[in-house]
Amino acid sequence: MSDELEVAELKGALLRGLRVELGSPDPGYEAFERHMLLAIRFHRAARLNAPGETERQGWLAYFREHFPGGDEHAQRLWEHWRGRLVKDEFPGPGVAVSHGQPAAHRQLVDPGGLLFINLESMWDDFEQSVDSLIDLLEKQDERRAATLEKWRGRQWSVQEVTFMRESPPAGVISVSTAPVLSTASVTAFGPIELP
Repeated sequence: MSDELEVAELKGALLRGLRVELGSPDPGYEAFERHMLLAIRFHRAARLNAPGETERQGWLAYFREHFPGGDEHAQRLWEHWRGRLVKDEFPGPGVAVSHGQPAAHRQLVDPGGLLFINLESMWDDFEQSVDSLIDLLEKQDERRAATLEKWRGRQWSVQEVTFMRESPPAGVISVSTAPVLSTASVTAFGPIELP
């Protein structure tokens, strides 16, 4: 596969499934979960952007190089948005997360000078940052090669697999002396094996 096709696939993988219509009975809860997914995607893009850097340094570099607002709030987003959302499933004390409030996005708000992060606006910021990353990869051979090498090692796929299981379950008395085998089909997620 050509590098150009792989770069296009990389872009698709970063952006796939992020934007959704918030319409569940509790759109606030759904938006909160989408903040978590978006933080993960920012983290993934940052790691791909700066192979060989620590995760924190890669994050800061990604914001410096690609984020539409620059890296002014990158450290706070690292600690209080990404770190807390991904590790603890709640935002840290330095940020306020919401949705449907674009006017306040990336503003410091009371109480306490919290950085306000609006979900839909952050989706826009992420898409712009990914466009910037892809533009850089299309222009710089060395960066493209390093990024694609890292990405290839972390690809995964959805595949249908068939597995064998013993029936009836162990511990159940059966007339037969040999186990009866049956098959079941499931969807599995796992790494792609490269040739």
